[in-house]
Amino acid sequence: MNEIAPFDISENRSSEERRAAAVSALEDGSVVLMEELPFAFTADEEALYGASLGDGVQKNITLDPYLGKLSGLSNVPAETKSLIEGILGRYKDTAQGWLQDILGDYAQNLEPHRTTYRPVEIAGRKKIGKVGDDKAFRFDDSLLHPDAFKRRPIKGNRIFRIFTNINPTGKPRTWKVGHGFEAFASRYLNGIRDPHLGEFAFLNMTRQTHWPRTHYDHIMLNLHDMGKRDAAFQNDPEHVEFNFPAGATWFCFTDQALHAALEGAYCLEQTFELRVGQMAAPEKSPLKVLERLKGHALV
Repeated sequence: MNEIAPFDISENRSSEERRAAAVSALEDGSVVLMEELPFAFTADEEALYGASLGDGVQKNITLDPYLGKLSGLSNVPAETKSLIEGILGRYKDTAQGWLQDILGDYAQNLEPHRTTYRPVEIAGRKKIGKVGDDKAFRFDDSLLHPDAFKRRPIKGNRIFRIFTNINPTGKPRTWKVGHGFEAFASRYLNGIRDPHLGEFAFLNMTRQTHWPRTHYDHIMLNLHDMGKRDAAFQNDPEHVEFNFPAGATWFCFTDQALHAALEGAYCLEQTFELRVGQMAAPEKSPLKVLERLKGHALV
């Protein structure tokens, strides 16, 4: 598997061949890079570069269709809020159009969720909010990890994300990318306790989750945390660092592609979910890999 899979939509092969190759790379756990898909701010929106927008609690400014609101934003004028909402809405629509062109019918099954604007420099970013030092690692994006949602159980669905580096100074966005989800999962799986009886119902009843977790969510959250706390894994020299140029767009299944964001500011991101049964090869999903390793169903 290639951790970074560059794609050129102008290359000399049929659109169906390109789409099949892109889907195959995605489902293998690669990050698909499309350098020719830039997204630009309008003249009015450019005033947001360098502006102090964050609320100091959340890492990103997020438009969440589930909650029906914009979060992570400081007390800014209504005009600024409207500009950001417009950017995020326009990026979601643009990203969906790109994916339709690149992935064809496959993209129709990607259900859009949160859209984020990430203006803050990653390198040297201070701890945010009121998170204690013992839990700060969970929110440290510079540590290699698969995505898992603590409050929003994914129930075995895939997490698909598309990113665009909109840095106005030309600075790249640097990621570290790992390889081999199954090997990663096997490294920690035996050390993950089974869930307690009634645990998921209790978490939901006390509003620690938006809806009940599954055994799959329980395992993925533990893999996320155990990998981040494993210094030997984090420092493995086989991991790959890659600079995504300003103007580049890339996408992957972030529940499978092990990734860490090391440097860069000003990025847009759109999250989607995909049901495992809608994959070209469902057996490659983290759910099916973990079920095979555990020997029983997890959702």
